[in-house]
Amino acid sequence: MKNLFKASVALLFGAACLTFASCSENGTDAPKLSEGDVFLQKILKGDVENTINPTYANLADSCTQLLDALTAMQPGSITQSQVDKACEIFLHARAGYEKSEAFLLGAASHFSIDPHIDSWPLDLTALHNLLSSGQAIATASNYDQSLIGFHGIEFILFRDGKNRLASELNTYDSWNRDGLDFTNIKGERELMFAKAVAEDLRNSVYQLECAWNENAPKAHFDVLDELGKAYVTDLGKSYGYSMINAGGTGSVYQSVKLAASAVLSGDNSAGGIADEVGNTKINNPFSGKDVSYIESPYSWNSLNDFQNNIHSVENVWYGGVPSKRNQAVSFHAYFQKYDKAVGERVEKAIQAAIVAIKDIPAPFVKNYQSPKCKVAIDACQELSDALSEANDVIQKNTK
Repeated sequence: MKNLFKASVALLFGAACLTFASCSENGTDAPKLSEGDVFLQKILKGDVENTINPTYANLADSCTQLLDALTAMQPGSITQSQVDKACEIFLHARAGYEKSEAFLLGAASHFSIDPHIDSWPLDLTALHNLLSSGQAIATASNYDQSLIGFHGIEFILFRDGKNRLASELNTYDSWNRDGLDFTNIKGERELMFAKAVAEDLRNSVYQLECAWNENAPKAHFDVLDELGKAYVTDLGKSYGYSMINAGGTGSVYQSVKLAASAVLSGDNSAGGIADEVGNTKINNPFSGKDVSYIESPYSWNSLNDFQNNIHSVENVWYGGVPSKRNQAVSFHAYFQKYDKAVGERVEKAIQAAIVAIKDIPAPFVKNYQSPKCKVAIDACQELSDALSEANDVIQKNTK
């Protein structure tokens, strides 16, 4: 996801992130929360513990496995089963990341992790120049973000929607298109690059995981400490702590309602990713604004990416990933109590967006001008609008 900050959202987040003194510290009692805000506190806690933390834990595990799978490949003796396994792990990791894009509001945006590991289109010219130069492959974090992350690895592992042939990785590439001839580049060098990028990807995902969950594996914190990577808010707490304790000391959110707004509306939220899927990821190529702006073009995984983005919204709304979901403490339950019509609007929009994206002919890279794309764009816009209305209800609720 590429972050495009709206001024209103930036101002809201900026206000929310101010360090503040509680009323009790000024000698007066802290204001008593309404019943609705107490419920919101529980919902936010549930989303951290049942949606965000398990999503990042699963992603960290997948990225660790991906690096291990690539490291196990020895040039000259790589088997097709090794390549296929790496591709399978990559797609699992990819799904995990896309299912996190409804909550890029914390560490992913604060530490600029999202653009670092998920920018596209891949700069193939720069990649060709690097791989054909003969210069040593450096630590991937030193390269421009248009070269690395998921899509840098994707190009090495996939072509035209298929897993790469092990024979190419054991000898030379076969890519020769649009004036870029990779046929003089050894698979060994491509694999060195992929390993470097996968290590950087793993480290970045550890940063996401540890920044939200202070109880993440110690080994992951150790990696970050060795690299000198930060993983706390400006107030010295985890992002999970900050969300769970919204309105309290140590949180970047001055109120529970501001935290809920950050989750539901804005570019780095559930509403933000719904808007981006429709108006940027699908519409940029569909409208002709930028036909090169196609996510995951080498694996032909675009439509899965888009659907997983909406599943990310679904998980936030319903209170957890499917295996840990608790609808009794969720935005779904909140709106069942306080505004059933708006809640139903959001839920119908979630399902409609998933169905509309599924209806686009695959692969997206060859069908981005299909009329079905406009249906999906409109469905995603409706979801974004519905989430904005849901946020309005929360902000106005005094019960």
